[in-house]
Amino acid sequence: MKRKDRLSRREFIKLSALALGGLALSGGKTERVFAAEDEPLVQDTDSTDFPVNKQLGRICAGQWGTRIPIKSEPFINAPTLDMAWHDDVFEWKREVVATQIDPNKVHQRWVETPEGYIYADDVQRVRHIPQVPLTELPEQADGSRGMWVEITTPYKNIELTKPKSQYQPWISYENVVYPRVYYSMVFWATDVRQNPSTGKTQYLLMQKIGARPDTYWVDAEVCHYITPEEIAPIHPDADNKRILVQMRGHGWHGMQTLTCYEGNEEVFFTTVTTGGFKSGEPITPVTGNFPWRKNIAMHYSEQELFDLGGVGWNYGIHQNGTYIHSTYWHNAFGIMKSNGCINCRPEDAKWIWRWVDPQVPYSEGDLIWSGNEGVTPVTVQLIQ
Repeated sequence: MKRKDRLSRREFIKLSALALGGLALSGGKTERVFAAEDEPLVQDTDSTDFPVNKQLGRICAGQWGTRIPIKSEPFINAPTLDMAWHDDVFEWKREVVATQIDPNKVHQRWVETPEGYIYADDVQRVRHIPQVPLTELPEQADGSRGMWVEITTPYKNIELTKPKSQYQPWISYENVVYPRVYYSMVFWATDVRQNPSTGKTQYLLMQKIGARPDTYWVDAEVCHYITPEEIAPIHPDADNKRILVQMRGHGWHGMQTLTCYEGNEEVFFTTVTTGGFKSGEPITPVTGNFPWRKNIAMHYSEQELFDLGGVGWNYGIHQNGTYIHSTYWHNAFGIMKSNGCINCRPEDAKWIWRWVDPQVPYSEGDLIWSGNEGVTPVTVQLIQ
């Protein structure tokens, strides 16, 4: 797990060769080629020899070209040892509390890596869990073949089936050097093949809901088959299910939580990320909300603010577009940071999705309803 040596611009010119930049881990094989000190290009071998089933962290903050400081100690003013780039992957040794309080942050959490300390909000907790590929996709009730899959590696480059410019922005953005899928993203697989170049089994993935009919081939060894049994309802016979989301504080300060109740009994609790304030009003709608949609995965986009593919475990609690859903683009749970939705850790979002009523047909993966009978209600409270 040695960091590749970074050559200076002078050394680059002297050696008349491409200098390998500093990666993070351990199998990521993201080799950064420097034409100048502050103008990185990315030469990516897309190796997936990450350590198997070990706790890892992917730099998820920002976008291609974003740099995050690696500190010698877990606090903001500690000396900077190096810089981590978006999508770099590190061994996640442990999460620690800052040794000096940063008054500008709610979270005082840092991730310890062999390279140093990285602010925890910027690091997605990931693993590399190889899968056994299927040679044939499961048959559905209508006679078609397909299945839901979840990505089980920090990242994986995808093979496009049409020009890059014709895809949705999360793939076609100019600054996306290599279109990729990320850990915990969820897609529908529609076909299977042997890659003619590598011989590896691949699935043809797509987004069923809220997206263009884009398709892309992804190595099956990083796609977990989500079986119908895996998403069976939790406590389907429980009475008086309800969700309470509490937004505390204002701006970046406070703690945002979600609690699931069966009657008066608390059965699940977690921290979440909610929307902040706009013109003095909370972006996440407060008081009683009326769920109207539930789906396994969908695409989120809002003009030029964001474009997010493969978002899993969605429970629509307001028809203005507010959902409880999985999150892979930050680790800032507990604060106000979202554009209005209630962001959850992937494992939390999946549990909540399985627990709330009503049930969703597997193949369709989506259900829209009117009325509140048989639906788990959600209340959002603002506590200042």
